Amino acid sequence: MLLLAMIMITPLASCQKSEKIKTAEKIKLHVVYDNETKLQLSVENGYQIWRLNPIDVAHGALTDSHEMADYNACKIEKMDEKHAVVTTNYKETTYKVHLSRVVKPNGIWTATEIEKLQ
Repeated sequence: MLLLAMIMITPLASCQKSEKIKTAEKIKLHVVYDNETKLQLSVENGYQIWRLNPIDVAHGALTDSHEMADYNACKIEKMDEKHAVVTTNYKETTYKVHLSRVVKPNGIWTATEIEKLQ
């Protein structure tokens, strides 16, 4: 009877799925306030309007960081007046780009950090 119980328990243990553990890497982006102020003035003069769109800025930050990202896969995960998080996937990697409006309210978005989950 004891032997039978062991045989029944063993297959249950082997049926469990193994889960992949994702590792996270945080890439802090160097923000120069004077440069952001100049970019804000440029936008106010009608240039580089794309800096008002968090998805455009997030995709640009990923490209500048030599990370692969499909623009059409970028989605806004969270957004309020001062902060936004844009997510995207590429193959086995998930990216979360953190953005802030560092110059002024309703101004340009600035990427401040990229989280890379593999």
